[in-house]
Amino acid sequence: MDQATDKTVSHFLPLSTVTADEADRHYLAVHTRFARHFLREMDQVVSYHIARAVAEYDLAGGWEQRPRAFRFIVMRFLPGRGLELPDRLRELVVEDHRNFLRDLRPFRVREEVVLDRMSGQTALEKYVFELDRPDGADPGSAAEHLREQMAVLEGEASAAFGIRQILVDHVEAEGVTAPVDEPGQRLLPETLSETSRQAFVELYFDQREWAEDWFARPGVRAVLQDPYWKPVRGYRVEERCGLDRR
Repeated sequence: MDQATDKTVSHFLPLSTVTADEADRHYLAVHTRFARHFLREMDQVVSYHIARAVAEYDLAGGWEQRPRAFRFIVMRFLPGRGLELPDRLRELVVEDHRNFLRDLRPFRVREEVVLDRMSGQTALEKYVFELDRPDGADPGSAAEHLREQMAVLEGEASAAFGIRQILVDHVEAEGVTAPVDEPGQRLLPETLSETSRQAFVELYFDQREWAEDWFARPGVRAVLQDPYWKPVRGYRVEERCGLDRR
């Protein structure tokens, strides 16, 4: 599918009353299986990917830190469309959230392709970075700072071995959620008046060693550990495809 799509990036934490592995067991065995089947019947849903954070970018430029993030969800829709769940299905989803999820944060984003060397790969290593503006920062100035930083990463990737794609997801709005048993278990149909999240950066590599070499570069570390942000957090994630019509 070559046409432009609308995109969302969301993340959540495991329910506080169970372990992360127990939450994930339910998420994979029940929730995502249920979601895949109703999403395949929705023509406006272009793609649905889930990912679990397994390591966090550390001060040394490596990946030895325990991740503070848990699960990410990336979805694409036909232009002008969204999830658009019927009321009964929405309530079923909320009820199931009570089994594994808290602190859901959904974001509507605009995707920018910084680097694209995809050519038929079937297995890749993925990394996700979250960039938040400091308190009081002007969104326009932050966007310009981000543009300059992505130009640096593009240059660092220009002759690097094994890097396939860099995507920047510019945050346009953050959705509102409400508590049920715990915070962020019900998604509401409105957005916050403002959000500190500036962007997500998604990176794909052929192999973990090539990624680790690249992330340890001084020029890359200068961008991804820039104290301008509050702070940058990066994660190695294990991604699964639930649906893809592209």
